[in-house]
Amino acid sequence: MNTKKITLLLLGIIIGYVGLAQERTDYLQNYWQVGFGLGELPTGGSFKPSITVGYHFNEKVYAGIIYQLKDEISRGNSSFNAQSTDLEGLTSSSEGVDQRFIFQVRYTPIKNGPYLSGGFVFNGMDTETMIFEDMDREIADEPVSGTIEIKQTRPAGWGLALGIGYQYNFKNGFSAGFEWTPAWGQYPTPSYEFGGTSNLSDTSQNSLKQKMDEGFKSSVTNMYKVFHIGVAYRFQ
Repeated sequence: MNTKKITLLLLGIIIGYVGLAQERTDYLQNYWQVGFGLGELPTGGSFKPSITVGYHFNEKVYAGIIYQLKDEISRGNSSFNAQSTDLEGLTSSSEGVDQRFIFQVRYTPIKNGPYLSGGFVFNGMDTETMIFEDMDREIADEPVSGTIEIKQTRPAGWGLALGIGYQYNFKNGFSAGFEWTPAWGQYPTPSYEFGGTSNLSDTSQNSLKQKMDEGFKSSVTNMYKVFHIGVAYRFQ
């Protein structure tokens, strides 16, 4: 059984077990919490296992970290960044998604309600390689023939992040939840490598770069961020 299947099985077992133990009245006062989960929804080839460690000071305040491992994602002929090129004939898109890390403080103003998450987020260097089929095109008023390969790289970086999440804390020590905490408006500037048989001119490359930069900074998914869904256990 591979790592993906084992992790999903453990998630299912823990979620199915919650609620079986006896209730306690001090279940969020001065407790440590450890857990694991996913940094991507397990669809379309994505996975990204993650671990969490933190401390509950009380029912409202929690401080901790989330660390997410590297992942490789294949999206086939579907890619938001490829759409911004205005090129037809995308045949494949693959991504190398680097590690993610956040040091955060959560504040839950209402019992059993959503929480606010704030802190420092770090994302490693991500790359996406897009391959377009062999065909005749026009880019920046220039005729272009052949295949086109574009490698778009988002540099590693960090930012001040603010997000929202929800965690339901069962009184037996288990919990389950999710969150999305981005560094709002803090878009890095990507770099590009061009390949394929088309031998694009500097003019064509610059035209594609300009379009892709505009598309890149119009998508919230390209900000430095952490998305997490998972389960955890509390103990003293």
